[in-house]
Amino acid sequence: MHLNYNHLYYFWMIKKKGSVAKAAEALCLTPQTVTGQIRALEDRLSGSLFKRVGRSLEATEMGELVFRYADKMFSLSYEMLDLLNYQKADAMLFEVGIADALSKALVSRVLLSVVPTDSSIHLACYEATHESLMARLREHKLDMILSDCAGESLKYPEILSKKLGECGVSFFLLTPTVLIFLLV
Repeated sequence: MHLNYNHLYYFWMIKKKGSVAKAAEALCLTPQTVTGQIRALEDRLSGSLFKRVGRSLEATEMGELVFRYADKMFSLSYEMLDLLNYQKADAMLFEVGIADALSKALVSRVLLSVVPTDSSIHLACYEATHESLMARLREHKLDMILSDCAGESLKYPEILSKKLGECGVSFFLLTPTVLIFLLV
């Protein structure tokens, strides 16, 4: 027997959105329809995917396992669709996450030095915290991140981390009488 990927998608949406109601809204379906489809998936997999904890749903051990696979599958499918949609245009989309702690002037210089001038790449930049960018990168929602924190990326063998350079830090303090420069 085959697996119904719509059922798996509904399960994935519930886990991502945090509730049946939010997933149903995102899917433009009724909560009853989504619940029925999850029951069909649970029957097919011969086990429960969620357990009720108070008023909320929590994934069971089997649910967590199924979610890890579904998350990889659907994240890759979104990445594929993004790539195909942008290949139809003349320019390929390249999405870069930028840590909010980085100097935007520095980031601009780095990116402009590597982006081809022939308009073959459309660059989209997103600014956020390092942690949030790492999560988006691991979900294949970004192609690359520029950050000042490499440590977390070393925990994930699937992520290639390269040091691009170093720069000193300057602190400026304006007192009523003197402007003080401190270079570290």
